[in-house]
Amino acid sequence: MRVIAGKVRGHPLIAPDGFNTRPITDKIKEALFSSWQMKLEGSHFLDLFAGSGSMGIEAMSRGAEKVVFVEKDRKAIEIIKKNLSSCKFTDGYAVYKDDVFRRIEYLKDDGEQFDIVYLDPPFTVDSIFLPVMEVLSDGKLLRENGIIVIRTRKEKEMPDEIGKMTKYKFKQYGISGVHYYTVF
Repeated sequence: MRVIAGKVRGHPLIAPDGFNTRPITDKIKEALFSSWQMKLEGSHFLDLFAGSGSMGIEAMSRGAEKVVFVEKDRKAIEIIKKNLSSCKFTDGYAVYKDDVFRRIEYLKDDGEQFDIVYLDPPFTVDSIFLPVMEVLSDGKLLRENGIIVIRTRKEKEMPDEIGKMTKYKFKQYGISGVHYYTVF
């Protein structure tokens, strides 16, 4: 696993051992970041269920101004911090060891807003996908023209509309499906 482009292009990243995280492939990461290209410079990026931090670190490498990582697994948090340190990133980010639902509410209460909210929940916890999207569905965490992107199993059905959000794109990559939402 590595950073694909930007300031720390090619830098290797480590991933937590075990089955609690599922690192994203370079193919999917490149496809996603290519589609976000115009939104990244100076953006605020929220990486929920952050795992190794690979997505948020890629965003930082490509010019995101601020990245917030949220992950509840202690070992994964240690890996995120190691990856940030090895990439020599010293500011422009926050790392939270917290439950995603609780942290979303804290971020809303603090008035935080993001251009891109990326979620990569565990595929094995099927019951989490819709509830986490419902918590985001009021659009309070999104800046104008912001997007929410969630990675699922390719078979996972996600509604076309959730609260104030509407799905505008779906892409399939191997066993993964990627759903793109915006607030209407």
